Amino acid sequence: MKRFLPFGAMLVLCGLMPSEASAWYCRATSATGGWGWGQSYYRGNASSIALNNCAVNTPRGYACYIRYCNPYR
Repeated sequence: MKRFLPFGAMLVLCGLMPSEASAWYCRATSATGGWGWGQSYYRGNASSIALNNCAVNTPRGYACYIRYCNPYR
């Protein structure tokens, strides 16, 4: 029984690891109601895409901020 414990622990840890298909989903908003979202395998790219999409929907002089970034599967 004791020799199966490391194998079981390894299976649990492998199940908690993110898969290759996981990606980041970010949402950006502005004070004027503009918003944008981005999805990418890299968090930095997803946040950049979200900020750029928000900037298109926001009048000049207002800033967009990242509201949240979550892993998306």
